[in-house]
Amino acid sequence: MLKGSYSHLNPVSKLLLLIILVFSFLLFSLLLGILVLVPFFGSGVISLIAAPDFADPAIVNALKVVQMLNTTGGLLLPAIMFMWLCDRYDSGSMYKLPHIPWLIVASAALIIVAQPVVGLANELNSHLSLPGWLSDVETWMKDKENINATVTEAFLSTVSASGFLINILMIAILPALAEEILFRGALAGLLKDWTKNMHAAVLISSLVFAAIHLQFYGFLPRFLLGMMLGYLFFWSGSIWLPVIAHFTNNFLSVLIEFLFRKGYIHTNAENFGANNAAWLALLSFTAASAVIYFIYSKTMVRNPSNH
Repeated sequence: MLKGSYSHLNPVSKLLLLIILVFSFLLFSLLLGILVLVPFFGSGVISLIAAPDFADPAIVNALKVVQMLNTTGGLLLPAIMFMWLCDRYDSGSMYKLPHIPWLIVASAALIIVAQPVVGLANELNSHLSLPGWLSDVETWMKDKENINATVTEAFLSTVSASGFLINILMIAILPALAEEILFRGALAGLLKDWTKNMHAAVLISSLVFAAIHLQFYGFLPRFLLGMMLGYLFFWSGSIWLPVIAHFTNNFLSVLIEFLFRKGYIHTNAENFGANNAAWLALLSFTAASAVIYFIYSKTMVRNPSNH
C-alpha cells in the first residue's frame, strides 16, 4: 500500500527522507539493544555501553549484539524502506545476480589485488596533520580514532571458531549488505537521479561513505574503496558486485586478525600491507586496473546507459 507513496518527491526531499529514516531507525535499534541487554545486565546497561570494560568478554559480546542490531536495524532496514517508499528499482533488477558469473569472482579479486594500494593509501592517511590553529580538532580526531581502535581490538580479539564465525557475520556479512544497499543502492542511486551524472553520484556517495565512519585516519582508503564499489554498482546494475567486494574487504581483515591471534602469521590486520615496497604497490595498481577494465568491458554491453 505504501509502495511508491513518496516517489513524487523532489531529490532534496527524498534525501531528507532518507536521513530521517536512518537516524530514526538507528535510535530505535539502540533502544532495542538496550532492552535486549537489560535482563542480563540490569539497569546499568546504559553506563555499560557508554563506558564499557573491554576486558570483560561478557560485555564485549553484549556490544557485539548492539553492533549487529544497529547495522541491521539502523542501516539495512531504513535503506530498504526508503527504496520501497520511493518506488526505486521496482523491477527488482538491482537484486538480480549478474548474467556473467565471472563478474562475482572478479569483484572479489579486485579487492584482493588492490590491498597493497589500499595499504599505501592508509599509510599516507596516517600522516595526516592539521595546522596549529586546528590542534583541538586534531586532538579530538585522534581520541576518536583511539576509541575506534580499542573497540575494533576488542571485537577481533578471539581465537575460537565460534568467535571467528560471529565476527564474519558482524564485520563482513551484515555491513556488506547494509552499507551497500544504503550507500550504493539508496544514496548513490538518488544522487544519480539528482545530478544526472554517474561520476558525481559515485564521488559524493564515496565521500559520505568514508566520512560517516568517523575514522579520520582511515578516510582515504575507505574513500577509494567507496569509489570502486560505486562503479561496480552502476556498471553492473546489480547490488551484488559491491556487496561481494565489500564482504571480501572486511573478511580479509577478520581472517588476517584471526590467523595472527592463532599464531599462524606475524602481522595483525591493522599493520598488514603497511610499508609495502613501491614495486608491490605499482604491481597492485596495475593488476587492479586490469580487473576494473575486465569488469567494465563485460558490463558495458548490457548496461550502456551506466557508462
